[in-house]
Amino acid sequence: MKTLLADFRIRRLLLANITGSIGGGITLITIPWLLVQQPGGERYYGWVTIISTIVLFAFAPYYGAWLDRHSRKTALLLGEAFGAVTALVMTVWILVTGETATWQLLVLFFCGMLYYTLHYPAKFAFVQQIFERRHYQQLMGLLEIQGQTASMLAGGLASLLIDRVPFGLILLCNSATYVFSFFVQRTLPYVATHLKAGSDGGSAGASFMVGLRWLGARPGFTTFIICAYAPFIAVMVGNYLFPIYVQNVLQASAAVYGLGEVAFAGGAILAGLLVPRLLAARPPAGVALLMMGLFLVGLALLGGVPSVLAFYVALLLLGLGNAGARVARGSVLLHEVPNEIMGRVNVVIAAADRILRTLLLFGAMAVVARADATLAFGGLMTFIALALLLAWINRKALQTGSPAAPGLPAG
Repeated sequence: MKTLLADFRIRRLLLANITGSIGGGITLITIPWLLVQQPGGERYYGWVTIISTIVLFAFAPYYGAWLDRHSRKTALLLGEAFGAVTALVMTVWILVTGETATWQLLVLFFCGMLYYTLHYPAKFAFVQQIFERRHYQQLMGLLEIQGQTASMLAGGLASLLIDRVPFGLILLCNSATYVFSFFVQRTLPYVATHLKAGSDGGSAGASFMVGLRWLGARPGFTTFIICAYAPFIAVMVGNYLFPIYVQNVLQASAAVYGLGEVAFAGGAILAGLLVPRLLAARPPAGVALLMMGLFLVGLALLGGVPSVLAFYVALLLLGLGNAGARVARGSVLLHEVPNEIMGRVNVVIAAADRILRTLLLFGAMAVVARADATLAFGGLMTFIALALLLAWINRKALQTGSPAAPGLPAG
């Protein structure tokens, strides 16, 4: 890890990412809390989450195809510019009118989700392209530590700011972080080697099929990878449930909600420190299964012990399990997927993620409307337990490899 930190490129990348993540994180923590405080806010929040998921699912194949035919650095910069412009426009509107309407919160939430859809696939492909394979495991751990340190700071700041600082000023700071990240990443040296290697210019549908064929030739590998995404999917659904759980079940304040995000980030930082070492000594399948098991324990605490202390411990375990599975999964993908089709393969995996996430969100909304968030966490336990079983059945696919898809290089 010292070797990586000695590289000025990784230092600048971490600086840009941590700054943008703090600003965006504060906003995306603040918006759900503000929404659930308003009449009908829980329903609005649920629907904007589902609509965002469906729209971004339709958008993803086009973006994945575009990403594999263009500079990944350009994609990163466009994502930061989009975040800065949308946040700044809404900031000016709110400061001029002096009020924050529900529709503004909904638009900002959608734009925040779109920013992450633009940012993470581009960053993943960019990092794979400019760093050597031998650094992938440590790099994934380092990026996880960076991202979750930002989330921890965002959660802590949000818990202090939500009830004390006007939302327009919070948004203004968010805009500034995106601008700062843009100019730092602009200084990174980059050559688009995947374009030199050649990339087809087919339609989004054809590009989607390239990723689908590559994954279809590896059914065990693909099943395991999608199952390893289950904690992340559950966290996305949990992001809808957490503010509702804190307000309605725990009957606690915004500070508890924000500190829960800090606990979640703390667990993820621990994963970033621990999991790369585990991967150096253990097969990635075993490490991913262990992390998924810890995630399941965290859900059990949320569903079975409704207290503030249990909430913090549960989110610590959820953060550890989700980030640990992500580091193990990311390391496997970086090693196995050819860079020239990374965008298209990620799009197919993201499609599966979005479909599952949408179905679970519908289920969570239905449960919250008829019961409470505690029962919804029980449903997520069932989902994770099934994913853990399927991942265990297909664990050997990561150790034995599989044949290359027709017409594509082997991973």
